[in-house]
Amino acid sequence: MTLLLPPTSEVPVPKFNMADLTARLLAPGKPQEAQQQSSPALNPPDAPEAHEEVRERRRAYQRPAGHPSRQERAQARALAQQYRDYAEAWYQALRAWDMREVKIPYSFHYEPGESDLDFLTLGSNVRTPTRYLQTPAGEFTEGEVGVVITTMSRAPLVEQMQLGKMLDKLRHTPDTTPVSLLREDGRWHQNRERVARYAVAVLTLAVQLRDEGAEGPLRYAKAVLAGAH
Repeated sequence: MTLLLPPTSEVPVPKFNMADLTARLLAPGKPQEAQQQSSPALNPPDAPEAHEEVRERRRAYQRPAGHPSRQERAQARALAQQYRDYAEAWYQALRAWDMREVKIPYSFHYEPGESDLDFLTLGSNVRTPTRYLQTPAGEFTEGEVGVVITTMSRAPLVEQMQLGKMLDKLRHTPDTTPVSLLREDGRWHQNRERVARYAVAVLTLAVQLRDEGAEGPLRYAKAVLAGAH
């Protein structure tokens, strides 16, 4: 008796890839299901929908283990753009050093009935100005931002000290710093290493000021700087 097999052109047979097969077998789910996906030729399709399913399985099968999908790459690009935009926002805030001044009444506190403390109330109605720096994470007093920059510029670690000096330059002589970290299309400036270093500087300051939203962008900027060397 002669067995009739379906034409091989109807069933595309994927190339064997041990790494991908191992990843599929170790992935959560039914081992039998993974085994069937790795051998579509054992289950020849008999309908157009089955042909499309086989093609989808083949595309998934041929992607190397650990290689991101098209959707994952798109998500990574979008996240990287968000991180660059956040670094740029902090950079421009420090470069412009936009301050808001608030005058707050200042007075001494004392317990009623205490003697010889009348002099403490002198000048209690004087309004003392407090200056606030506008940042992507909200307002910070000029004093606390300045203290962090000074501490960084005097740090014993050379790398931290250099970042502090860059921030000091950004604050006092902005004309000597890049106008922007990014190009018009949102990607890094052509001098990638320099702007990535400034991004690390401003985001390090942001983290020092307890801006949790700067932690992800800082890790990304450090990775960019490491790759730019």
